[in-house]
Amino acid sequence: ATRIKLFKETKRERFLQPDELPRFFKALADEPNTIFRNFCVLSLLLGQRRSNTEAIKWSDVDFENRIIRIAETKTGKPQLVVLSDQAIEVLQEMRTFSTSEWLFPSAYSKSGHLETPSKLWQKLLERANIQDLRIHDLRRTFASYQAMNGASETIIGDSIGDKSPAAISIYARINKDPVRISVQQATDRIFQSATNK
Repeated sequence: ATRIKLFKETKRERFLQPDELPRFFKALADEPNTIFRNFCVLSLLLGQRRSNTEAIKWSDVDFENRIIRIAETKTGKPQLVVLSDQAIEVLQEMRTFSTSEWLFPSAYSKSGHLETPSKLWQKLLERANIQDLRIHDLRRTFASYQAMNGASETIIGDSIGDKSPAAISIYARINKDPVRISVQQATDRIFQSATNK
C-alpha cells in the first residue's frame, strides 16, 4: 500500500454566517421537539463535539462554578466547558422540566440519550433555508465568533477542547478568566447577529 496515492483532504471551513443566524434561530424557535431545540442551542453555545454534547448528564453541570465537566473527550482527556450567561439560562430552564439523568434524553436509543439526530437536523435546515451545514459546524461557528472577537488560538482551543499535543502544557496553565470572557463575548455576538441588533 506504500505506492498508493492518498486523496487530498480539504479542511471544512463552513460555519453559520451572520446573515444565516436569524433564520437559524427562527427555525429553532419553531422547532416542536424541545429536546432537539435545546440540543442545537447548546451545541452552538458550548462549542463541543456532537457526541460529547449528546452525552452530558446533569451531574456534569456545575451551576455554581458555571462549567460543565466532560469526563472523556476524543483526545482522551477531560474537558471543562465554560458556560456563558445564555447557556446558564437555557440549562436552568431545561432543569425545571427534566426528569432524566441526561440533558438530552431519548427513548429510542440504547444509551438513553440523543444520538445523531440527522432527520430533525435536515428538517431544521429546510425551515431555515440553509444549505450544507452539519451539526459539527455549530462547533466551528462558536470558535469562529470567538476569533472574530480577537480571541487567541490558545483561548479558542481551550474553550472548545481542541488541544494539540504541543499545546497541552500551555492549556494546562491557562487561567479560565480569559476563556470565560471570550466565551461570553462570542455568545453575545452570536445572539446580536441572530437578532440583527
